[in-house]
Amino acid sequence: MKILCFDTSLDKTYIALGFDGFFEQIQINSDEKNYHSAYLLPKIKEILKRAKITPKDVNAIVTNCGPGSFTGIRAALSVAKVMALELDLPVVRLNSCEILKNAALKHGVKTPCVVLDARRGMYYFYDGSEIKLVLKDNLADLIRDYDVVCDSNVYKDFSCHDGARFINYEDQNYPLAEVMYNLGLEKINSSKDIVCDFSHTKLKANYIQTPPVFTKG
Repeated sequence: MKILCFDTSLDKTYIALGFDGFFEQIQINSDEKNYHSAYLLPKIKEILKRAKITPKDVNAIVTNCGPGSFTGIRAALSVAKVMALELDLPVVRLNSCEILKNAALKHGVKTPCVVLDARRGMYYFYDGSEIKLVLKDNLADLIRDYDVVCDSNVYKDFSCHDGARFINYEDQNYPLAEVMYNLGLEKINSSKDIVCDFSHTKLKANYIQTPPVFTKG
């Protein structure tokens, strides 16, 4: 099965293609002029060309629905929906937290949880069960004794917290594209009805809250 994966929700864009022992991946960083998600379509074409296949040869898509920025998630989900509609493809839905937790485990972190900045004094917390939206004051008890995989904002806010070790995933060389592919393949293999379970109609974005707008009083 030829599986195309892409993620524009995190700090970089990650694209991967895997099938029958073949695996290619591309990572795109932001620069001063362009946001990384702007390169998604050209890089998808590039990775398909490397594999010497066309979009019609792809059997399934795996994408990240967030939490993440509005611009980033919208880019990935728009491409996923168009390809699913045009090519009649299933779309496996992942979230940022499960990707980061599994990446940390693969990188040797023994007891990871994930904390991401949700803005407005709120944080996403994930220990493997469900994503919780919690206040800063309630986070201390949840993260105690964990290895906390987090973004740069959380790292700045909490890295001195006693009882937990903080790891800024943006500074790590986590194999996020490979993790996405493996998670997607695992979900496909465990599904009894791929068409129903992974319909593009079930794609739902989890946007990080936008900052509050202040007006002059």
